[in-house]
Amino acid sequence: MNIKQFVFNPFGVNAYILSNNAGDAILIDPSVSNAREQAALADYIKSEHLNVRRLLNTHLHLDHVLGNAFIERTYNIKAEAHKADEFLLGLQQEQAQMFGLPCNDIAPALGKFLDEGDNVEIPEIKLQVIHVAGHSPGGLAFYCENPGKVNGQDNVPPLLFPGDILFAGSRGRSDLFGGDEFTLVSGIKSKLLTLPSETIVFPGHGPMTTIGDEKIWY
Repeated sequence: MNIKQFVFNPFGVNAYILSNNAGDAILIDPSVSNAREQAALADYIKSEHLNVRRLLNTHLHLDHVLGNAFIERTYNIKAEAHKADEFLLGLQQEQAQMFGLPCNDIAPALGKFLDEGDNVEIPEIKLQVIHVAGHSPGGLAFYCENPGKVNGQDNVPPLLFPGDILFAGSRGRSDLFGGDEFTLVSGIKSKLLTLPSETIVFPGHGPMTTIGDEKIWY
């Protein structure tokens, strides 16, 4: 597996491209917000000869869906997320006004709903879907239990892409649309901190961490 990370839009969303040796790719939160960011993403996909197979949203707050319309237009693929967050797509203009963000490219409807226990798979890459509400009602984390070789490195431990559920030394806000602090903390403890301590966490904002490093905060 190869992992490419970009940091996009004024809120610094971490966008991830996971690809296999055949060039199939999964995009996680590719939240491009302007022509320069769109070109950077598209140029990488073209230079690596990638075939975009899946578009995943960890949740549907505006800063994480800014690129959905561009991806759908460019690669003819629709986003996948949890149904409980679907209502947020109808609040994009309201969210934009709240955060002072432009909202000129409205994210379209989802193509598929994901839920706890689902798997997102392409050859060589399998992501298990974990639902942790609290930052948003439909927050999802994507867990790769056996990544194998990653970016040329052998024997890589499990990987977790939790969006805004869990950060390095912190966790997501619970005061936004549909958030709940108790639900968020409970879900982190029961579903994420029970993963192997060596699991590498690729959050929706900020630096990488590990599950072991985050346990000390709970």
